[in-house]
Amino acid sequence: MSVSFNHIIIGAHDPRRSADFYLDVLGARPAPGWGPFVNILLDDDTLLQFAPAPVAEPVHMAFLMDDADFDRGYDALCRRGVDHWADPQMRRPGEISTEEGRRVYFKDPSGQMLEMLTEPYL
Repeated sequence: MSVSFNHIIIGAHDPRRSADFYLDVLGARPAPGWGPFVNILLDDDTLLQFAPAPVAEPVHMAFLMDDADFDRGYDALCRRGVDHWADPQMRRPGEISTEEGRRVYFKDPSGQMLEMLTEPYL
């Protein structure tokens, strides 16, 4: 068996609100929940599990996608009025980076720093 990424538990102030945000922006699909988790699945079947938790140390997660999904996700960010930047230092607000593919940085409803990109780093 090869190694692959299966799931991550993401602390959220409001798990349902965060899951709905990811469903809209990433185009993910709902998954059955259990216990304290609100679950969604990415296209590669990676499970994102949202659980109620304080978010003292936000994590950074990057999502690789094709151009059509990037456009759809970026439109969702704009429709929702989500602040976004072309750089992780948040010095270029309201822009996307086009230096190596397209990239945009933004925060989810609990303050987790996210990135959508069309070209992998490696």
